[in-house]
Amino acid sequence: MYFMEVNYISYFNEFEREYEVIKNASDDVLTIYLDILHFIEKKLKEIYKWLKKYVFLSIQEEIYFFKELKPRMVSKLLFYKELLKLEASLPPSKKNKKKHYEQLLTTIHQYVKANREFYEYYRSRTSFRDEDLFVRRCYKDIIKYDCCLINFDSKLSTSHDFNVATIIANDMLTNHLENKLDELNGKSKSNSTQIDHKFNWTGTKVDMTELVYAFQATGCINNGNFDLKELAIFLGTMLNVEIDSNLYGNYSDIKSRKVSKTRFINTMSDKLIEKMDNEDSKKKNQ
Repeated sequence: MYFMEVNYISYFNEFEREYEVIKNASDDVLTIYLDILHFIEKKLKEIYKWLKKYVFLSIQEEIYFFKELKPRMVSKLLFYKELLKLEASLPPSKKNKKKHYEQLLTTIHQYVKANREFYEYYRSRTSFRDEDLFVRRCYKDIIKYDCCLINFDSKLSTSHDFNVATIIANDMLTNHLENKLDELNGKSKSNSTQIDHKFNWTGTKVDMTELVYAFQATGCINNGNFDLKELAIFLGTMLNVEIDSNLYGNYSDIKSRKVSKTRFINTMSDKLIEKMDNEDSKKKNQ
């Protein structure tokens, strides 16, 4: 099986690339939604078959898989299922459409409130509970966790990887609903963000991804307490580059580098030092 022949991180990166192709393959949104759902279903079946045999080399590797990789894929499944439901139930009038979108946003907000503790843990990117939440268990602690876990397959899931997928899907759905409301209110992206693009990003999207993650790791923006994709969208808007659609895939590529994981940041440091040295040298020669 293809999945077994390659590094699984490469498999997820390839999934993101194929997903982008399918997402832009048609002008018919329902066709796109269905194609994406069938595509993800096929990929998840491959992953589940692989998971039943694969032994992770470390707890950290297992946590990364169930906290970062698997939820990213499952979140897209949840998101597009919700979009299909949305299209099927959408009322015809503008007024009722707005009411429908707002009700869905309220539902998401209620879910956030009901799961605030986990939201705060995940959003803060802390890790002190990761081993408890994102490592598979052979037993079911029904007192500690939800009763629905009694029937889930412990080889395929942890207690909270689906919760992460739900958070990501809710973020995507919130963004979608807010854009729809903006359209109904006459605020399209083109006229709601009038930005004079004097500055354009001329590095690679992977280079920008390094910066986004570095801003969070160093805590130099909001003390590191922000959603990575939101910052990616903000920087992309300012610098006329779109990196948020494959942010996590780019980050996986960066983490899998054998030499110099922070290649761009290291180059920035070297170039700045070189610039300062050249300026000092010119002053001495004057």
